[in-house]
Amino acid sequence: MDLTGFALLSLSSLFAVVDPLGCIPFFSGQTAGMSRERKRRILVRALLVSLFVLLAFTYAGSALLHTFGITIDAFRIAGGVILFGIGLDMLQSRPRRWHTGLDQAARAAQAEAVAVDPDHDPSVTPLAIPLIAGPASITTVMVLRAESPGMPGALVVGLAVALILVLTGVILLAADTVLRRLGPTGMKIVEKLMGLLVAVIAVQLIMNGVAPFVRGIVSGAET
Repeated sequence: MDLTGFALLSLSSLFAVVDPLGCIPFFSGQTAGMSRERKRRILVRALLVSLFVLLAFTYAGSALLHTFGITIDAFRIAGGVILFGIGLDMLQSRPRRWHTGLDQAARAAQAEAVAVDPDHDPSVTPLAIPLIAGPASITTVMVLRAESPGMPGALVVGLAVALILVLTGVILLAADTVLRRLGPTGMKIVEKLMGLLVAVIAVQLIMNGVAPFVRGIVSGAET
């Protein structure tokens, strides 16, 4: 895969798993009743924490795998299985387990939006972790880093992370407007399109991970 194709893969897969549109209901619920300035401060803090976490796993993830004796191919397969489950949940509009049940918490927060705790700061938890930098996005950046074509590819992954987080910030700042424009039907359509994309990427990752094992078996049988 050339660098341009890898950059498009990185951006599309990260956008799908971070799912900025899917974050809107929870962000709105957690910051309901707050001033726009306070919402902006909380969002910026959440994005900075998410950036640190995702970049740490992007560039130190391979060392972590090596420490535990995990091969890149095994991680590709495991990551593909996880992402396929995520994509399937999105396609079937099931509760999104990779957000660890936060959708239900969002509805509860919106229902109690009248009582605003002045000390409430959801920026680190649960907005940054696990909503934005959760299991799905962490797995994705580690798999992309493993797939990256050399050092330029590694830089592309880091830039893709930064760009998707900036886009997430823009979308969440305009959360109320986006909800009004898209409505429930529009949100469901976007979710299903993102789910299909995640499922396809997952299948490709599994194929990439299985291929070396199959080649090894075939070459062993031939000798």
